[in-house]
Amino acid sequence: MNARVSTWREIWARFQGRGAYPHQLAFLLRIPLRELVFSRRRLVALLRLESDSRVLEIGPGPGFFSAAVARAVPAGGLALLDLQREMLRKARRHVQRAGLSNVHFACGSAAHLPYRPATFDRVFLVAVLGEVPDPTECVREIARVLRPGGRLVITELPGDPDALSQADLQAMVEPFGFRSIDCVALRGGYSIVLERQVTSSPRSVKYFTPGQ
Repeated sequence: MNARVSTWREIWARFQGRGAYPHQLAFLLRIPLRELVFSRRRLVALLRLESDSRVLEIGPGPGFFSAAVARAVPAGGLALLDLQREMLRKARRHVQRAGLSNVHFACGSAAHLPYRPATFDRVFLVAVLGEVPDPTECVREIARVLRPGGRLVITELPGDPDALSQADLQAMVEPFGFRSIDCVALRGGYSIVLERQVTSSPRSVKYFTPGQ
C-alpha cells in the first residue's frame, strides 16, 4: 500500500475516533458554516469579557475563535495552549494575519497547565474537554489557574465523538467549586457557563469517568 495513502487513512481514522483532532485536517475547523452551529459572537457574549480580561483558551486548533476573543480584550491578553505544535503554528499565523499582538502561545498538556494560580479571569474550551485523556485533572488545573469568581465556558458540539454529556460534565466540575450560571442549547450540543466559587479545592476528589 502506498505510504501516503496509509498515512491519510490513519489520519481519517483519528478524525472519526476519539482523541486529539488531527492537525492535518485543521482546515475543516475553519469552515464558515461553523458559525451557524456556534458563532464567535455568541462565545464572546458568554464569556462576558472586560477590556483587560486575561483569558485562556485550551485546545484552540487553528484559531477559529481566538482572534475574536483577543480583539475583545485589547488591554488584556489571550493565552493559547495546545498539545500539538502544528496546531499552535496554524493559530499563530491566523492571529498574526489579524494584526493581533496580545496573544501568547504554549505547547503543553491540559492536565498540567504551565501557569501560576489565579492567572486568568476567563477560561474556555470548545469541543476539547472530551479529547483530554484525563478530563478530571484538566478541570482541577483550570480551577487552579482561574481566579475565584472567574468564568469557565465549556462547549460541546454535535458530531464530536469525544463530546461529554451535560450531566457528565456537571458531575465532573462540581467537586472543584464550579457553579453553573447559564447553559445555551445548541443543535445537538450545548455551551455551559460556570463560575468558580470562592472556596478552596477539595483535598480528595473521586476521579470521574464519563458515562459512569
